[in-house]
Amino acid sequence: MVQPCSVEGLCATHAACPGGWSFSAAAGPLPAEVADEVAEACRAWRGGGSILSLPFTAAAYRELQEETESCLRRLLEVPGHFRVLFLHGGATTQFAAVPLNLLGARRGASYVDSGHWSRRAIREAWRYGDVRIAASALERVPDPAGWHIPARAAYCHITTNETADGLQFAELPRLAVPLAADMTSDLLTRRLDFSRLALGYAATQKVIGVPGLTVVIVREDLLGRARPGTPRTFDFSAQAEAASRLATPPVFPVFVAHRMLHRIEREGGVAAMAAAAARRSAAVYRVIDGSGGFYRTAAAPGFRSRVTPCFRLADEALTARFMEEAEAAGLRDLRGHPQVGGIRAGLYPGLPDVAVEALVSFLDDFLRRRG
Repeated sequence: MVQPCSVEGLCATHAACPGGWSFSAAAGPLPAEVADEVAEACRAWRGGGSILSLPFTAAAYRELQEETESCLRRLLEVPGHFRVLFLHGGATTQFAAVPLNLLGARRGASYVDSGHWSRRAIREAWRYGDVRIAASALERVPDPAGWHIPARAAYCHITTNETADGLQFAELPRLAVPLAADMTSDLLTRRLDFSRLALGYAATQKVIGVPGLTVVIVREDLLGRARPGTPRTFDFSAQAEAASRLATPPVFPVFVAHRMLHRIEREGGVAAMAAAAARRSAAVYRVIDGSGGFYRTAAAPGFRSRVTPCFRLADEALTARFMEEAEAAGLRDLRGHPQVGGIRAGLYPGLPDVAVEALVSFLDDFLRRRG
């Protein structure tokens, strides 16, 4: 069992953390109020039975899904000519569904290589068509004017935030071809310019819920292009025609997203989430930049992630000690992606400010003692 606050000098900071905090980049925590609402709904919801046994054919579920979509549309200001789909699986499923739906007769697409997750998407897309690398964005995102995108490309794909590498697009690029974006880890943490975006998708477990649900926001003119043989459950047009109920939808994850979206709306919406992401990540980067090289980031200023800061210690041998002391202080799940290494901190909206303050205090303290 984790014994929080065992590192000398941190007890005052950790006074309100009997169980510690998770900084997992894989899944964000539910705020206490949302967790309580979910727990209550598992017993009884809106005067009926448990949300866990709500039939998707019932009017109550249709109302729930419509409310969830309406709230998402309000928060992101989604234009009327975009369809919102609630689909099974995670973003990795969309690595296949996007080329299956968008390639059409053109057979070719462009992808920006920005890190681990974009490369996963590229490898999957190669199975379905000719994929060209539009640009490499390893430390910074190059000017889109210099990207190599064939005029006949069906679309260009980006990963807006790389959780394994710590690089984030500062803004959506304006391109001559449709832009498709994996926004799994930074959806609702900033305003989206839908004049630049043709398709965006996000698994919900990081920002607005639990695993099992992926939100797809797709421009209507891109529907009807699925290649022959595309499974109907992967076909955006078929799902749109069936109101995302072509098969049994992920009812429980939709409910959790419903509660998270309404909480975000109560807390001030996307503007408030964006301000919090900027403020909290800036506090982490201030320690890193002021460490004299003890902590190091690969991403250049201006392209550093505001939701999943990734960094390393100059002396890699200290990483194991860092992890041990962080765990003892109640700061869990700070280890970097297994294939990338280093340290990363998931600063998703469900994480309270006091947890970020505790992390910053620990980084300062570890630097003082080990630097």
